Amino acid sequence: MAETTRGPERTVYEAGGGRKLVLAMAFLILLPFWASLPAMLVQRLMHGLWFDTIGLMVFALIFTALMALIGVQLYQSLRSRVELGERSVRVSLPQGSGATPMLRFVSRDIPYDQIEAVETRCVLFGNALAPVLLRATRLRTKDGSHVRLGNVNEDNVDAALPFPEIGRRIAERAGCQVVDGGTVRRSIERRVMGFIGRKTPIEASPPLTEAEMAELKGRHTRAMTYLIAVMAVLVVGGIAVDVLTAPPASYATIGGGSPPAK
Repeated sequence: MAETTRGPERTVYEAGGGRKLVLAMAFLILLPFWASLPAMLVQRLMHGLWFDTIGLMVFALIFTALMALIGVQLYQSLRSRVELGERSVRVSLPQGSGATPMLRFVSRDIPYDQIEAVETRCVLFGNALAPVLLRATRLRTKDGSHVRLGNVNEDNVDAALPFPEIGRRIAERAGCQVVDGGTVRRSIERRVMGFIGRKTPIEASPPLTEAEMAELKGRHTRAMTYLIAVMAVLVVGGIAVDVLTAPPASYATIGGGSPPAK
């Protein structure tokens, strides 16, 4: 009796149901509060409370940035998927570029025999201000095209979509090599979220030493700490200005009484 040779088992990488549920609940819970901010701002401006609106404007900007972040994470969690099949790999991943990819997803089914190599490299974004070192992984097909898998921070790899591990597994099934392209540097100022700016040429550079990597991580940590501190000061200061400069009549109205007599 002839033996039947079975191919590698099917493996799927995607965000778990818990992550999707938490992000969806957070977005839906915050959505009514965020949607009410424009009406609150308009009401204050219509009553001439220009100076009193500073705190609310600062809060609205930060709240909008938070909602955008949660929305992008939710959208990508719902759509991002890599399926390693017996004869091909099917990817549904964002194909934008930059530190944060665009929301343009591409779904492709790529036969293993059409994959020429798996390319990986370290990409340094924002070397001057807040450096971010990411590991980028992509597929190179025999027709010369590239399919982007994604970027990860090697100190905090996403367990749902560990792109370096996915690349190695694809290379094993395709019988090709993992090509390390070393370290490249890109200007994050010209590629803000992949939406604006012209394509920046890749600048090849020698591999980073351990001392350089430690220094880059320290600069990134300090930059993020300063950014959080500045945002906290703006929020607290804006709210304090709003409370201290509010007219006494507003407090009387909230409490159900009448304004104090002059």
